[in-house]
Amino acid sequence: MPYDMMSSANHLLLDGRALLDADRLLQMRMGDRRASFEIAFRATPSHTAFLVVAGVESVIELLTLPLVEPDRVTAAQNLVGFSEDLANRLRSFTPKVDLDTVPDGTIVFPGAPVATVEGPFLEALLTASLVRATLRRGTAIATRTCRLHMAAEGDQIIDGSSAQVTSPETSLLVARSAVIGGASATTNVLAAMTLGIPFRATSGIRLGDAGVSLEMTMESWGAADEEEMLDIGAGDDEEAVLLESKRRGRRAGGWLARGLDDAEVRALSMRCELVALEQAGSWAAPPVGMSDEEKPRPGRKMVVRYSDGDGRLIADVVHLMAERMRSPKDIGAVTLTPLAVPRLREGRALEAPEAANIGRERAIATRAVLPERVTYLRAPAAYRMEESAGVIAQRGGAVRARERLTALIS
Repeated sequence: MPYDMMSSANHLLLDGRALLDADRLLQMRMGDRRASFEIAFRATPSHTAFLVVAGVESVIELLTLPLVEPDRVTAAQNLVGFSEDLANRLRSFTPKVDLDTVPDGTIVFPGAPVATVEGPFLEALLTASLVRATLRRGTAIATRTCRLHMAAEGDQIIDGSSAQVTSPETSLLVARSAVIGGASATTNVLAAMTLGIPFRATSGIRLGDAGVSLEMTMESWGAADEEEMLDIGAGDDEEAVLLESKRRGRRAGGWLARGLDDAEVRALSMRCELVALEQAGSWAAPPVGMSDEEKPRPGRKMVVRYSDGDGRLIADVVHLMAERMRSPKDIGAVTLTPLAVPRLREGRALEAPEAANIGRERAIATRAVLPERVTYLRAPAAYRMEESAGVIAQRGGAVRARERLTALIS
């Protein structure tokens, strides 16, 4: 029987490199050793100072579902060439991992860890690969929608992208991420029913003196009703089209965005790094050379956000988990708040799923307390990001150790 390419139950078979890495761990007899993986964004797209995280609830739901069809494992094994030991583990794979993440709608900056996956090395490795892929796509969509929401200056942004995605599962991720970024409604019927997102759509067919028209052009917008939903296209120029239309005084009851799922995911380079490994019952830095990062960042870490007395953001500081957090006074702040929260323990969810509109409200509220120049759509200022003394020392030691290893090999 031909394989159903639309099957959504084989997420573990997507990343061949992760499977080969997992197989190597079993060969080294390290598959059950406890490991900690850290996920962070390396950079933001051009003219973007911050990212809006999305995909957290989606990946947590994903991890509660079957991740591979047992009868597909043998075919994957024949293709990739991994061992029978790994094949047997995949057939019964149920990740017993711990997951700490920032919530959906959290505004983050390059270099700051957004998720930590801990558990048996093999399970943590494969789970971290899924978490990275889901957060990367969701965050790209949410950040793009956020920029449109800022450009709209209070007008509604309508998700017209998720309805065009062929996979129902993926369409829900797109719709949810769009709402977290700032969309008010969707044209996706399934997303409206499943996620409780407001539904809003109008027919694209219009009858006029010239006959039937299937779309509205910018030239026709001047005569559009102020309550009408206007289409800003499906290309990379959505933001430019919206800004130009606002400059020309166009008004609408909502702006339909059909290109949100075309967000430049490749522009969101991510780091998914092994940062700690259990040794003799306690956490330790991984052996030199085990990370493929050119500049390793070992150590289990947390991000702490500092604010002034009015709640305006001052800085984010990355600390080691075992390190005392810097005093707000040292930063010129009044309060501090750790960003990540525990979401899974041994594979079990600790709390009920969060509605998409809660993430949306979180992102909008955080934008309001950012330094104004950080929110510019063109040439924004950089936000203040720092590393603690412990993080700097760990990173420096890892770099020097890697340089010594490289010198010995060369």
